Amino acid sequence: MAQPTDVKTGQPIYYGAPGVGLRNVGSYQVSGEPWITGSDAHVSAKVMKYDFPYVTREVSVYHQGKTGGSDGVCRVHFVSGSMHDFSTTNGFVAYVAAQNVYQGIHFVDVPLGNTITFRAKVKEIYIAETGTDTIKYRIMADLTNVPTGRMYELTGSGHTENLPLVDP
Repeated sequence: MAQPTDVKTGQPIYYGAPGVGLRNVGSYQVSGEPWITGSDAHVSAKVMKYDFPYVTREVSVYHQGKTGGSDGVCRVHFVSGSMHDFSTTNGFVAYVAAQNVYQGIHFVDVPLGNTITFRAKVKEIYIAETGTDTIKYRIMADLTNVPTGRMYELTGSGHTENLPLVDP
């Protein structure tokens, strides 16, 4: 069966509608569904993984406070790294610090009392407390309708690879 064409232009007529997807502009132009979680007692030296129900349009992390210790570092990254050791605490999976993520400086530290916002499509986020404190934070996400199964794995430069150090 031949594809129908416009009588005046001779161009093919498209009767379909684009669906949601990673490269579908409409999936990111509209306001997303709000999603909020966090921790009031994230223990020191642990990395917590949070899975989003859909691919995000934007993610914000607000570092609310700390108890004990001295530094209270709230570290954010988007891949677990090369290490897969973990333990389960209160139903959450706590990953061991991902050395290639940290050595490659593929993270951002959120200062106490500050919020950092990432305009990024991701399906998961990792929050770490790398010092000796217990920290309090909130994760706020703007979700698209794109299923997380359509999102690719973040690997390579800027995510998991250690770049060679160059002397100035």
